[in-house]
Amino acid sequence: MKNVEDRKISPFILSLPLRRLIESEDDFIDYVKPGMVVLDHGCGPGYYTFSLARKVGNKGLVYALDSDERQIRILSSKLEREGITNVKTFVSRDLSPIPSNSIDFVLSKDVLCCTVLHKELADEIKRVLKPGGLAFVSIRKGFGPDPRNISAKELFSLFPDSVKRYQGLLSAWVLYKK
Repeated sequence: MKNVEDRKISPFILSLPLRRLIESEDDFIDYVKPGMVVLDHGCGPGYYTFSLARKVGNKGLVYALDSDERQIRILSSKLEREGITNVKTFVSRDLSPIPSNSIDFVLSKDVLCCTVLHKELADEIKRVLKPGGLAFVSIRKGFGPDPRNISAKELFSLFPDSVKRYQGLLSAWVLYKK
């Protein structure tokens, strides 16, 4: 399959409050501390961005990055409306806007399963983390021959020295420490 595009999910779907019934921030939010610099990778319209911004507080910073300009426009509008100033937004398919060794915590929730560049993206997550920094990387398991699909086994192989792992029926995640 040549020229496979990244998956783009509707901002409407990503903003649904019903997501709270099936997805929780409980797996990662306790790792985020006041004053941290956090990357919300694949932030969409800000489903987790606001919780991260509250958690890091005024002395912290959240970089919200997504490849879909629509998502960032929606998020930027919400941030302005709510007066949140500790979030910087970026439209980018990769992590090139983020300096190396600059991030305390990366949240990459269900992003690896939206691209064919699994290893490249995992390497970029490792690049931007500060020494001792943490990354929470999760996937939704796909079915069929789509090259964007990623298995738990592949996720675990991309982060072999992760400090925590989870594998469920439809999802998997790792907590990686640099």
